[in-house]
Amino acid sequence: MTHNLMSKFPRIKDLEKVASKKIPPFIHAYLAAGTGSGNTMARNRRALDAITFTPELMHGHFTPNLETKFLGKSYALPFGVAPIGLSSMIWPLSEHYLSEMATRLKIPYALSTVAGASIEDIGEKCKGYGWFQLYAPHNRDITFSLLDRAENADMGVLVVTGDVPAPSRREDMRKAGAPIGSTNASRVTPKMLLQILQHPKWALAALELRGKLQFKNMERYAPKNSTHAVSNFIAGQLHGSLSWEYLAEIRKHWKGRLVLKGVLRPSDALRAIDTGVDGIIVSNHGGRQFDANPASISVLPSIRQAVGSNFPIIFDSGIRSGLDILKALAMGADFALVGRPFLYGIAAIGSRGGDHVAAILEDEISNALVQMGAKNIAELRQRLNH
Repeated sequence: MTHNLMSKFPRIKDLEKVASKKIPPFIHAYLAAGTGSGNTMARNRRALDAITFTPELMHGHFTPNLETKFLGKSYALPFGVAPIGLSSMIWPLSEHYLSEMATRLKIPYALSTVAGASIEDIGEKCKGYGWFQLYAPHNRDITFSLLDRAENADMGVLVVTGDVPAPSRREDMRKAGAPIGSTNASRVTPKMLLQILQHPKWALAALELRGKLQFKNMERYAPKNSTHAVSNFIAGQLHGSLSWEYLAEIRKHWKGRLVLKGVLRPSDALRAIDTGVDGIIVSNHGGRQFDANPASISVLPSIRQAVGSNFPIIFDSGIRSGLDILKALAMGADFALVGRPFLYGIAAIGSRGGDHVAAILEDEISNALVQMGAKNIAELRQRLNH
């Protein structure tokens, strides 16, 4: 089965092409689109493609060891699954599939605040490999409740997202008929209904959601007196709340590892360290928030230089191959998070699609290291063309 899949889908882009046909256009737009004219997404791709290595010859046979120690835990691979909001809308139950995959493969899975699965359910499935991504609510009591639930569920790392001060415009989503913003997330328009009817496999899978989006982590805090109470409540709670002072409160309450996601400036990286974070994620939100952002990979070296050689850095944004992951590691990251490709995998081939994505990435990483004659990250960086 694995051999057949690798023959049919040897690259992430092969899965992306099939996924685009298996989910309704408004869902695909939510998953695949950026914001504005898509310039930041394109910039991510161009910048990654511009990075090259020069192989060193004749190292003999060796098998790369991809085990990675990061934030106090050993992972089998140098990457994990990035948090993606509304994953269960893209493909129902995807949070469950991906968390189970992560546990099997011994890599982290980051659950979004606005996921369709609960902290408790995913924490139980992850068996210590779960991370929790926080969009900090305005209401501190809700924040601290979420943090306590994440701690009780053995979520080992808290990912605080700092780069979403307001919803982005997502023009391609609007054109595809997708509801924009949490206030409209549960409203099905005639255009959406037609698209759903034209994609019966997705529609059948969506029956698991009983025909509506669920926000398992936030619904208990929402008022119960409105049809759209949960989505309206989320819209009012999760945008524009975070400040450095608020992050300090979160740091004081959360006793585990904490990383700040969305860092693009060395000055913000240094302030994050002063606030007590254990790591940072260099990310432009995959080009989904602001269309004049630099490519994440282009700012990574300056941030590494600012924070020093030992401070933990994760790279996120635009990864579509194992070679992209190696480029991030060579440019200064210690670890990577991969988002969209895992959902492409599930949408294209079903519940084990995430496993195939991980297999592609692992094989590409191992093959590239052998091609370069690089047995570890230090040697990888020696092959980098500056």
